[in-house]
Amino acid sequence: MAFQLSSLRRLWQPRHPLFWLIIGLQLLSSSMTAALHVLQPQGPLRAALVLFALINTLAGWWLLARLWRETAPPTGDKHVQGPSDQQER
Repeated sequence: MAFQLSSLRRLWQPRHPLFWLIIGLQLLSSSMTAALHVLQPQGPLRAALVLFALINTLAGWWLLARLWRETAPPTGDKHVQGPSDQQER
């Protein structure tokens, strides 16, 4: 359970610009997928929406992996500090 919480802390970074870029790309991919299902476009418009949705999804995954690497704890440190751990008490 502790591993899951520390993993979530590494991904939940609202002060990090990559976090919001990932959220934006995922929302854009979801809206394109919804448009594909609701509008059911034909021909080149369908191909373009599918291509853009796939590119957005892949870009979101790449940014997520980058955020994961950037927030990794230092080597040898088993504890991931959250914002509440860094404050003086």
